[in-house]
Amino acid sequence: DGETKAEGGTYTVTKDVTLVAKWRDLGTVALVTFTPAGGALDYEDTVTLSSQEGATIHYTINDGEEKTGDSPVTVSVTGDTTITARATKDGFKDSEETKATYTVRKLEGITVTSPAQTVYSERQSFDPTGMVVTATYDDKSQREVTGWETDFNTVAGEKGLNKPVTVSYTEGETTKTTTFTVTVFPEEVKVLTELEYTSPNHTGSEWTYVAFGEWPQTIKEESVEIGSETLVRGGLTYYLGNDGNYYVKAEEKANGSSTAYKYSNGDQAGQGGTSTKWFKVEPIVWRVLTTSYEAPEGGTVGEILLLAEKILTGGIKWADSSNDYMQSYIRKWLNGNSGTEKTSDYNGDAGFLQTAFTESAQNLIADTTVDNSAASTTDAGNNLTQADGCSDTTDKIFLLSEEEATTSEYGFAEYNVYVGDNDGTTTSTRIRVTTDYAKATGAYQEDSCHGGGAWWLRSPYFNHLVLARGINSSGPANDVIDVYVAIGGVVPALSISLQ
Repeated sequence: DGETKAEGGTYTVTKDVTLVAKWRDLGTVALVTFTPAGGALDYEDTVTLSSQEGATIHYTINDGEEKTGDSPVTVSVTGDTTITARATKDGFKDSEETKATYTVRKLEGITVTSPAQTVYSERQSFDPTGMVVTATYDDKSQREVTGWETDFNTVAGEKGLNKPVTVSYTEGETTKTTTFTVTVFPEEVKVLTELEYTSPNHTGSEWTYVAFGEWPQTIKEESVEIGSETLVRGGLTYYLGNDGNYYVKAEEKANGSSTAYKYSNGDQAGQGGTSTKWFKVEPIVWRVLTTSYEAPEGGTVGEILLLAEKILTGGIKWADSSNDYMQSYIRKWLNGNSGTEKTSDYNGDAGFLQTAFTESAQNLIADTTVDNSAASTTDAGNNLTQADGCSDTTDKIFLLSEEEATTSEYGFAEYNVYVGDNDGTTTSTRIRVTTDYAKATGAYQEDSCHGGGAWWLRSPYFNHLVLARGINSSGPANDVIDVYVAIGGVVPALSISLQ
């Protein structure tokens, strides 16, 4: 009726009228396209099926049952696949069918890059940080994959060196495996994470640190009150504080009065032994120098070599008048007289070993045959003059030799490497800071930016009977200290056998 439209439904006639039908050609909905268009895919890669906006896609996979979905539709491919699809839309003709064919690369094997942490304690949770699993396929292509699994929990329950961890990865019905190795310490030797410990020393590279044993270290906080409950551990008596920690009282015999001999709380360490302070008993942190420590031929091998991270005490002389390590006072103090030769230098039965470690912990420490040969008294590069040395000893606790303190496999640089005063471009992993307890007991501490102290080695000096080698506070391993003075700090070493 003129320009009036009859919009669907019933049109009521009220007068003479001419109804005119007008027609238009229907368009055809866009063909379905595939992304990617075909070819080789990785397992569970996806294919996107697309048509124009508002279209419905009808598709079959390998002549299976027809499925529908609004454009775009995503299809996961897990095997060789042909997808057939067409599109529909109201007001449009249906599109013609289109097809795309895909093959899935066949998994042939996997490789693994070990995680950052490969040393654990028993019962410690697996940390996959840094671990990368790479799959290799029949067309020689490779890709990093996720969704892999390990059997770590089945191997971490027992201590061991180079214990295999199996990594498995599955695509469809194909499973491939590979392995990497971890070292597992007894539960008493706690492997520390980066969040739990940051070294105060010049480390120079990444290390593994463990907590094992206990020793007085940090000065007591003013708010802590010491009670009457005691515990005798080896050569020390522990007193229980109201914070639940044990404390040891020590006479202050600091080696100096400079700022180098201030405690961590800012107080100046006293001298002369006329005053006392309390120090908290804390876990000892050790650096893992190597997991393949070799004792001399015919001796007991302790595979894991640990070196204390800090100078734990001063006030321990090397000897009275001789640099024979076998007969030295410091060796007897480290091990106690239990199981070693008694000498007039050290008459006590309890030493560092019996004080720092419980009986069960002592049983974990290997009886190591310690190399005291002439070759051990010079640096690893054989630049320093050899001394006579002495007989090898069998000890649980020992000091490093000159050779060991300059061995690159243990992370040490040459004997004369130090920390520079100015540019800091040189470094030394031998530097050790002194604990508060070590300052109080007389250990030497450098009053400079280096922040280190001098500490004893077990190697004698070559041309004088009362001199022994030591580590300079700046890092060089060519220091010389009189054996009868007690300013050298003690940095114990030990080995743990995981056989």
